Amino acid sequence: MAQFPKAHPSILAGAVIAASLFASQAWASAQHMVVAMPQLPTIIEPQGKNHNPLERVAFSIFETLIHADQKTGELQPGLAVSWTRISPETVEFKLRQGVKFQDGTDFTADDVVFSFGPERFLSDTAPGRPAAVEFLGGLKSVEKVDDYTVRVTMKTPDPLIERRFSARMSEIISEDGWKKAGGWDNWIKHPIGTGPYEIVSFKTGNRLELKRFDGYWGEKAPAEKLSFVEVPELSSRVAGLRSGEFDLITEVPPDQVKPLSKDGRIDVVGGPIDNIYSLVFDDKSNKIMTKELRQAFLYAIDRDLLVEALMGGKTTPANSFQSKTFGDLFIPELDKKLYNPQKARELVKASGYKGEQIVWRIQAGYYTQELTVSQAIAGMLKAVGINVKIEVKENWSQVEAPGATRMINNASLSAYFPDPASQLWRRMKPGAFWDASGYFVHSPEYQKFGDLGKILESSTDPAARKAAWKEMQEVFFTDPLACPIYALPMIYGKQKNVIWEPGTQGALDLSARNLKFK
Repeated sequence: MAQFPKAHPSILAGAVIAASLFASQAWASAQHMVVAMPQLPTIIEPQGKNHNPLERVAFSIFETLIHADQKTGELQPGLAVSWTRISPETVEFKLRQGVKFQDGTDFTADDVVFSFGPERFLSDTAPGRPAAVEFLGGLKSVEKVDDYTVRVTMKTPDPLIERRFSARMSEIISEDGWKKAGGWDNWIKHPIGTGPYEIVSFKTGNRLELKRFDGYWGEKAPAEKLSFVEVPELSSRVAGLRSGEFDLITEVPPDQVKPLSKDGRIDVVGGPIDNIYSLVFDDKSNKIMTKELRQAFLYAIDRDLLVEALMGGKTTPANSFQSKTFGDLFIPELDKKLYNPQKARELVKASGYKGEQIVWRIQAGYYTQELTVSQAIAGMLKAVGINVKIEVKENWSQVEAPGATRMINNASLSAYFPDPASQLWRRMKPGAFWDASGYFVHSPEYQKFGDLGKILESSTDPAARKAAWKEMQEVFFTDPLACPIYALPMIYGKQKNVIWEPGTQGALDLSARNLKFK
């Protein structure tokens, strides 16, 4: 039986914001674009946290050395105009000249070195390290060659250096801005990047105000002002979109696609992204979560039914932690349908499970249809003899709080670039967030998974990487620490006069590359 918390203040705040905005009837225009989201980030510093709300807003403020096209994944010049492999461990970047930070200071090699240096990332106690280590834990050094050349060196050979420096956590910040702020605690209140929009003000749990950065090196941002508003209630987001107060809303559930599409002023866009919606298991905090019982979860869930009945066919089932964007590293034979309730029952029996209550912590609306999907899965688990109790929490700190009742939580495994090293390995490898937080027993299978992952991450031989990846998945599913469900759907509603397309990631590209107004 689901337990529901009292209404969170942010829900009430969101309703008040929406109601106050409805009065002005201002339709989308280049003067002011308003984006409504269920949750705003609590911090804007790119290395502050790895979660969807921050990913959405950071793309407008910060940039990386290499730009990855949000739809095709193609690598293009960004803050670096070119890059050259010096060795299997090292890439040299030639930086773009004439770039300004949003405080008017010049972008140089010093800023790149500082962005990854010991004050922010490279030391064990650096404040950006906990979130960024999954992405950049193999980084050895970033060295200045001259004012517009830097050399990045990894600890071991790495076939993915270029990809890493086009993705999350590799955003470049202003060294001068950091030092003027006096360090992390003040810096995170108003961080400075080189992106097309700059921060005007930020109220946690309420509103992030940006404006066009007129000193931007590229094509100027299409919107003069850009506001991200936290509106937890779906009904308020939909009402604001219909009234014209919101120009773009996120987390549109599938059952709203047809009603919104019938409105002649609204378009509904989006679909599955390179992100696997999953259950993550803690097999360390409670002995109930045995290997056989966790295997039973894999076979108890009818993913096709969830996709059709609750997602309206707007996404695809996930029977493995893979994406077809992985190209030659996508292994079709490991993506066969898992649903087999009889096998699940046999595994439950073999596990020695006696019907004890298994706590499943969720947030009601962080993911699209999260509560509804969780309740449906709970019913499927009950049918094979697994007794789960859904506990609705207000935030991630509560979901991930240590203790004997931390047994299952919902999570998403994003592929921030088209390679398996950016998804299952990044999130599950030894020393990454969940392992460091005490979720995983270091079983023989997990240790083997870790050894194979090092090959995936460091080998420059495509055949060796593919063989390691195949075996990693086979080992992982004998001792599963997560259960794939479906590709996370990211569906948006927008005003028709907003010309914008979503990409394969959760980031919102609201630059001139991808946004204009009729």
